[in-house]
Amino acid sequence: MKLICAIVKTEKIDDLRQKLFEMGAPGITVQNVMGIGKPLGHLRYSESHGFVPKFFAGTRVEIVAEDEQVDEIVDTITSVCRTGEVGDGKVFVWPVERVVRVRTGEKGKDALY
Repeated sequence: MKLICAIVKTEKIDDLRQKLFEMGAPGITVQNVMGIGKPLGHLRYSESHGFVPKFFAGTRVEIVAEDEQVDEIVDTITSVCRTGEVGDGKVFVWPVERVVRVRTGEKGKDALY
């Protein structure tokens, strides 16, 4: 299993949710986030620090999926969220050692669905 973590533009989240559920993604967690990416082209002035990079709002989407689904999910995220503009986001994929559904105690892929 893998944890797919994507930071995307907030205005893309409804379209992404729809596509992920159409393709059978097991579930998603969504969180509003602030971040600074590269390039640091947008600066704001702070009286105490001078010019500093500006934070931008985004949305973090997390999905735990079976290995066989990862490429399709990543491809869906990138195709739905790509605008061609700076700030489209990033996708990270990490291994997941264990999943347990708290309510039932189910483990592994049984805990995903």
